[in-house]
Amino acid sequence: MNRRDFVRVGAAALAAVPTFVCAQSVLICSKCGREIKPGETVCSHCGAAVAPVRSAEPVAVQNPLVDTRGDVLKKAGVVVADSLRLARELEARQPEVALCYYQNALAVMRLLPVGGTGADSADAVLQGNVRAMQAILRGRVICRWCNGTGNYQWDVGSAGRNSATRAKSGVSCPFCKGVGSFPGFREVGKAKMAVQQGRGEFERRQMVAGDVRVGRAFVPTPLEEILTVRQRALVMTGMPVPCSACQLTGRQACTVCKGTGWAKCPYQGCQHGEVKIVDKSGRRAKRHDEGQMEKCPKCEGLGEVPCEVCKGSGSVVCKRCDGSGKAPVCSRCTGTGLAACTKCKGTGKVKGEVCSECKGETVVLCSSCRGEGAVAR
Repeated sequence: MNRRDFVRVGAAALAAVPTFVCAQSVLICSKCGREIKPGETVCSHCGAAVAPVRSAEPVAVQNPLVDTRGDVLKKAGVVVADSLRLARELEARQPEVALCYYQNALAVMRLLPVGGTGADSADAVLQGNVRAMQAILRGRVICRWCNGTGNYQWDVGSAGRNSATRAKSGVSCPFCKGVGSFPGFREVGKAKMAVQQGRGEFERRQMVAGDVRVGRAFVPTPLEEILTVRQRALVMTGMPVPCSACQLTGRQACTVCKGTGWAKCPYQGCQHGEVKIVDKSGRRAKRHDEGQMEKCPKCEGLGEVPCEVCKGSGSVVCKRCDGSGKAPVCSRCTGTGLAACTKCKGTGKVKGEVCSECKGETVVLCSSCRGEGAVAR
């Protein structure tokens, strides 16, 4: 069989199929068996009409790096709204728990564009964070003149220290106006304890709700699963790491007065709030008046005066964090929480394939601060 006969046999076999066939992107005429050039509607050899070629349906190829930005924005907005709502509900009776919810809202808010939550919501979160911390730090200082009773004590005797007696007169204390205390700072130890207890209660509430950790923040599982490395770092660095010395309070106990707010009276000759009586010549009274005492003019008979260092508050600005309440910034990542991927050297690929360590993002969480941007020491 020569070549011409082979072509005729092939053409007869193709007679029962459509006007043309396509093999490896080559069109062949069903009548003469010759190749049809691309774009031709009529065979240039025999003049037979060529049917249009149906284009193959595109096959959907799944991209391993699917853009989930829209889902992240939607879910993050819900978390911010829920955290703000819970913070407002708890602020009056549990400010230490409300503080954690305000901070959680601030951390997740970093996933949203500027103005994404509205100016009112952003201001509410910022102002609420300040109010909750102030409520934790506020306290009452016991009045030393009435020992917290609100009643003024005075001498009812007239002879001297030995015969004088002190009794509650029923008159309101002129220093505290009968309240028994003054507004001031809470004891540093109690403030730190309140912050820690509030953090523990916040974590228990979120775990019961089914949320998961992203650093110190908590988010629902569907949101945590679609976060990229950079988005995780944004949330983690937005939740403050507490200073190990002051636990976010920004204050520490005064070392001069040992946190009491009071120091020994510096007046010369003052002994437990009393001084010996002297005559007009400057000499002490003799014999029967030799042991007579009077109230110290400096401390008003207390034997103590407000500490000059802490101004009677019992606490000073924390020296370790300079009053910020936060741990120092990580020196390796400079607070970003991110570091270049060591496996792909920041390229995102290894031997032409997507890096299994950073998933093609070129960065990973910092190994020193674990993505939180600060290290508590």
